[in-house]
Amino acid sequence: MTEKRETAEVVIVGAGPAGSALAAHLASRGHDALLLDRATFPRDKTCGDGLTPRAILALARLGALTALRTNDYHEIHGARLIAPNGHAWDMRFADYDLGLPAYGLVIPRRDLDETLLRHAIARGARFREAVDVTGPLHDPAASGRQPAVVGIQGKRGGESFRVQARLTALATGAAIGLLRTFDVLQAMPPGVNAIRGYFDGVADLEDRFEFYFERDLAPGYAWVFPMAEGRANIGLGLFSRGRAGPAPNLRVGLSEFIRRHPRLRDATPVGPAKGYPIRIDFPSSRVIGEGYLVVGEAAGLVNPVTGEGIDLALESAEMAADAISAALAAGDTTARGLRAYERALHARYAGFFRGVRLLLRLATGPRALNVLIRQAQHRPRLARTIAGINLGVTSPWQAFSPRTWWEILRR
Repeated sequence: MTEKRETAEVVIVGAGPAGSALAAHLASRGHDALLLDRATFPRDKTCGDGLTPRAILALARLGALTALRTNDYHEIHGARLIAPNGHAWDMRFADYDLGLPAYGLVIPRRDLDETLLRHAIARGARFREAVDVTGPLHDPAASGRQPAVVGIQGKRGGESFRVQARLTALATGAAIGLLRTFDVLQAMPPGVNAIRGYFDGVADLEDRFEFYFERDLAPGYAWVFPMAEGRANIGLGLFSRGRAGPAPNLRVGLSEFIRRHPRLRDATPVGPAKGYPIRIDFPSSRVIGEGYLVVGEAAGLVNPVTGEGIDLALESAEMAADAISAALAAGDTTARGLRAYERALHARYAGFFRGVRLLLRLATGPRALNVLIRQAQHRPRLARTIAGINLGVTSPWQAFSPRTWWEILRR
């Protein structure tokens, strides 16, 4: 078998939002970034397709928002949360001074990822598709338990393929196969099991995300995200923790959810519903090693409350670009040289993830959700706190303050 070899300053595995954003940031700074993906683009990606106001802000910083806004994607100005008892609370993004844009978008991942990839290439990044990366390329002169990574190896077009690079970035999402070879993960951690389908003819779609916290879905939720021309992304996200017995059948659960809601019964599926895992295990996952780092969902960076990971993927790509530039300038791409990236991630996200996990244990039962959603309709300060936590810009620890508990419990 013949072998194809390439070199790069930085090789990035995975051309989703995290990988393409990182490639764009690095190329804009004059670095030689080579982006790889096992798929041929454009390609579909199973996802909820929702972009929060926080993601919109990160796309603007990346310089990719203008290209996305030229298309007629559905604009979202708020969210509706439906309690287990059927009570609903409508929140509008513009009602809260959270330092974010007043809108989100629903964009199919096929379109979003293609746009971000083309943006990275326009900035100067190189791209190779249909590359099956099988593992790290180690420094042959290195010794010890964790030899330095100096690139990747795999296959492309029936040929052996390897890239030698000063630094390797893993942006491979929830899949753990490649992460296992880099000793980042050895097994899939507890997280969210999700399924989504596209449906036409959905009645009464508005400019808001809809989240349904029904008893039959606990611990978890369903969503309806409106798209253009009466189409919607409808799905379920069920936490794998706290469930006894066999795992629930997500496809059956989605069908039953749709049957329970008259406005959804006449919707026509567009293709089959598809399931996918969601990683929410930051900060327990490894994010740096000798010669490599991890970005986006591959590092477990998905909001445990909403299942939204595109905003954190884009933000972690910015932080990774800063750390990579500094490490390359210093000539130190060891784990020690990348420690600033690990510290920055933990400083920004670790407290949020720990606080949210505690909230998920204490405040996502049907009774608690009934109270929270009812009170949020009448308590502006409580509503702002809940909105900020859901959008990832308010510390979840504020939920434990005496003032918040007073607003939750008072009549």
